[in-house]
Amino acid sequence: MALITVSRGSMSGGEALAKCVSERLEYPLVGREILVEAASKLGVPEDTLRQKLEKSPGMWGRLVSNRRLYIIAVQATLAEHAADGNLVYHGHAGHLLLRNIPAVLRVRLIAPLEMRVRTLMDRQQMSRDAATEYIQNVDADRVRWTKFIYGMDWSDPSLYDLVINLEKMSLDTACSLIREGVSRPEFAASAETRKVLADFRLACRVRVALATNVETRNIELDIRALDGVVEISGDVPTAGVLVHATSVRPEAAILHIAQGVAGVQKVLLNLRKVDAYH
Repeated sequence: MALITVSRGSMSGGEALAKCVSERLEYPLVGREILVEAASKLGVPEDTLRQKLEKSPGMWGRLVSNRRLYIIAVQATLAEHAADGNLVYHGHAGHLLLRNIPAVLRVRLIAPLEMRVRTLMDRQQMSRDAATEYIQNVDADRVRWTKFIYGMDWSDPSLYDLVINLEKMSLDTACSLIREGVSRPEFAASAETRKVLADFRLACRVRVALATNVETRNIELDIRALDGVVEISGDVPTAGVLVHATSVRPEAAILHIAQGVAGVQKVLLNLRKVDAYH
């Protein structure tokens, strides 16, 4: 059993490859479903969430106001699907959202620009120039976005375990390579891996609860979970600088919200008060 993430450029065949791998391994396949479920958690339209996650960031303030929340929701949704240890995910930055999880095979799929352009022309009845411009713009947005959010180059091969070029290789061969890869000991999900996934899921649940509550949504916190014990650390503002006029002490709000999350047995706070929070 293993977790597989498939990253690709627009029109590179990633969805078809992910479907092939899913069928051969008999693993669940998720892609767009993650955005649908995450949007439901937040009560926003899927298109709104997709735009926030796929478009290159403009003003820095936009990330602070809502993009961080959207990413938290997507990661938490992915954590729920990944908890069993068997999953093929093609979609938003899976290799980065699960980057601290063991036994994840991170696949990067590339294809020549001409191949991608022809695919888009056939699917959307676009001119060659329009298709080329579209793909180049999407790729550029993803590079800028990943750099902005994660401080990483989306195209950096060191972020992946397997980089597959479809210039000469068929999807069937690529699928076989991935199937062989996950059979290796490095990607075998053990009891320890399942424990890490359970802790990761719980930490994500707490993170979503705090990020969606009016009392704590503007406070960035580091959250770790281990066997039902959740440790929350970070800087918190004094009550006087909180935006929400009826706010209780932030420590009390954080503690109360975290304790209400399913699976949490104990909460440890390691918070530092500051006069202002940016």
